Amino acid sequence: MMSGPGERPRNATMRDIAARLGVSIKTVSNVVNDRPNVGPGTRERVQDAIRELNYRPQVSAQQMRTGTSGLITLAIPSLAGTYFSELAQAFADEAQRRGRSIMLHSTAAGREEERSVLAGFTRVLGDGVVFNPLLIGEDVLAHLGRTILPTVFIGEHVEEADLPAGSDYVRTDNQSAAHDAAAHLLSHGRRHLAYLGALESTEAQQEHSTSRLRLGGFHRALAAAGVMEPVVQAVPAWSQEGGISAVRTLMRQHPEIDGIVCGNDDLARGALLSLHALGIEVPGKVSVIGHDNILEAPFTSPPLTTVDPDKRTLAATVLDLLLERIEGYDGPPRVVEAPYQLVERGSTAAHG
Repeated sequence: MMSGPGERPRNATMRDIAARLGVSIKTVSNVVNDRPNVGPGTRERVQDAIRELNYRPQVSAQQMRTGTSGLITLAIPSLAGTYFSELAQAFADEAQRRGRSIMLHSTAAGREEERSVLAGFTRVLGDGVVFNPLLIGEDVLAHLGRTILPTVFIGEHVEEADLPAGSDYVRTDNQSAAHDAAAHLLSHGRRHLAYLGALESTEAQQEHSTSRLRLGGFHRALAAAGVMEPVVQAVPAWSQEGGISAVRTLMRQHPEIDGIVCGNDDLARGALLSLHALGIEVPGKVSVIGHDNILEAPFTSPPLTTVDPDKRTLAATVLDLLLERIEGYDGPPRVVEAPYQLVERGSTAAHG
């Protein structure tokens, strides 16, 4: 629609279409909502006008009319990390296949922002929520009772027995995945292993934190192999920069290390860069394995062996559960385990 000079063009409304064609707003509404009680000639005229005026139904109006918006909120800790940005894309693709749209909500501002997700925000955002909590204590979920909106939790900061009513949980077995990563290096003859990724934050010390679970899997694999003195290297953050600085310290203090299990692929990318700068051959002298199978993993030098958490299957499983709740399911919380697999590439090889 045209506006005055210098003004932003106004969105067309059903009233505009009705006035243009000399029909009732109710008739336009029936066409927009694909109701049958409109003659074919009138329907075609209205559809032509919709295209000409570039009419788009407003979400708020759709929600008032149908009770649903078609929107799903994805609340994640950050969009800066590679894993979460790729996960968001997987959710957007899977939602589109189901005729829905994803609205991203970053909880990077902190604990209170995560609390706002559980409280339903200051206003309702969409029909349901996919939520990856990171900072709130596990006791908060335990005392929640019921979620405001249909919700599916992802990540590891969740105690399955304490899931609130109105929610489900899709998890990846991070401990077993990290165990398999370490076991892979052990099977290749590596015996002096280090775990790169210990975090010292309070949140990382929670029983079900991703950091703690992956470290636990690493210890479990080494204990089973009789390796009693593994090295655990702290990092400032699970980032490429964190990996670069931490590996520099690691190899200076423990030059005997011949295998590194990284908390995620960003750390592993940093580890590869640091080892290259130190003149240490990968995988000849040191093997490196990551976690997340990010898009860049096949293109590092050498290509990165990593654990693939199958982000697309995760997103599809989550959305199927959430849509069931949005459409009326109100049974007890369900827990589904998403698959993972180890993808072997050039950064790991047999020792010797």
